[in-house]
Amino acid sequence: MHTPGDDIGIFLAVCDAGRFAGAATRLHLSPSAVAKAIARLEARLGVTLFARSTRRLALTDEGAIYAETCRQARAEIDRTEGMLRALHSTPAGLLRISLPPLFGAEVIAPALFSLTDDWPLLQLQIDTSTQRNDLIGAGIDFAVRIGAPPPLAGITARRIGTQRVMLCASADYVAARGVPRRLADLGAHRLIAMPQGMPWQFSAQDHVETLLPAGPLHLDGSLLTRAAIMAGHGIGMVPAWLMRDALAARQVVAVLPEALTGDLPIYALWPTQSAILPRLRVVIDAVSAVAKARSFAAT
Repeated sequence: MHTPGDDIGIFLAVCDAGRFAGAATRLHLSPSAVAKAIARLEARLGVTLFARSTRRLALTDEGAIYAETCRQARAEIDRTEGMLRALHSTPAGLLRISLPPLFGAEVIAPALFSLTDDWPLLQLQIDTSTQRNDLIGAGIDFAVRIGAPPPLAGITARRIGTQRVMLCASADYVAARGVPRRLADLGAHRLIAMPQGMPWQFSAQDHVETLLPAGPLHLDGSLLTRAAIMAGHGIGMVPAWLMRDALAARQVVAVLPEALTGDLPIYALWPTQSAILPRLRVVIDAVSAVAKARSFAAT
């Protein structure tokens, strides 16, 4: 399609038509407008593009070289413009995603992997991090974080669910040591601590009581804590979703489930933009859907 001021487009149309008049008809221009466009090109390039006669036009050697280059460039421009238009109509292109390590790998990432099957032009670059880094400065297009994010300029934050926590012990452990019925009972048990010194919180009527667990095991991360719990080494706190299967199989027992607090919100974050591109939209929808399906969004 001809664009006003597109002298190269007019030049290529003349090459195809072989005459100024033929190109003018195709482009809905006057023959004089076509002739002036060619004259402007020749003046700018300092060469003659067409050898003119009363019967026909013929490309000069310089004109033939220029025509070939213009055709290649125009084809590349058309391809790129088509690709850019596609980005606004279908999920395509690269999206850089940051997820929390365990929750991201076990819960969120499988849903994102499936998107590349549904949308072959979509590319996802996924990494894991617990850092509350500068999304825009780090070039991150979408992130999931556990815990309420601080107010961030230029960032949209949408709560997609809650990560609930639980205290639990293996069935063998409670068979041997009993199940704590009150907060005070925990003092007689082996408690699995975290090296950061994270306290356990319990609701007690109109206030919250905290307990800093102390024991022989100080484990960094929920996977290690789960392993210790399953092996019967004591009572530990882990995300509830991580123990869902073990609870269903009665391999572990929940400890003081009505008293424990400390659940954390789950947020999706992305740089604020006037229009959400399809590649970001499908990721937001997929993450929200998996949070709902796995009951993180339940109250």
